[in-house]
Amino acid sequence: MKTAWNVIRGAALAVVVLVASSGAALAQEFEKIENIPKQDIPAGRFVGIAYGIIWLAVLTYVLFVAGGLKRVNQEIADLKRRLGSRG
Repeated sequence: MKTAWNVIRGAALAVVVLVASSGAALAQEFEKIENIPKQDIPAGRFVGIAYGIIWLAVLTYVLFVAGGLKRVNQEIADLKRRLGSRG
């Protein structure tokens, strides 16, 4: 079982390691990069294609479910007719 001293010592050690590891990152200087070649990515076209594919998949799913629902409703109506003719 950990005592309070062990917990405090562990937390202090974690803080020391965190501070020591972030010191290297703070010591770096920012260097602005100029005259880099600009990349022209046609993102709008890719986003449009992606949305089109997603909507096509959703529409296909909805039509598939609607067809199944129509078939189930027809089977239920057929069963009701069969039960009605017997009783």
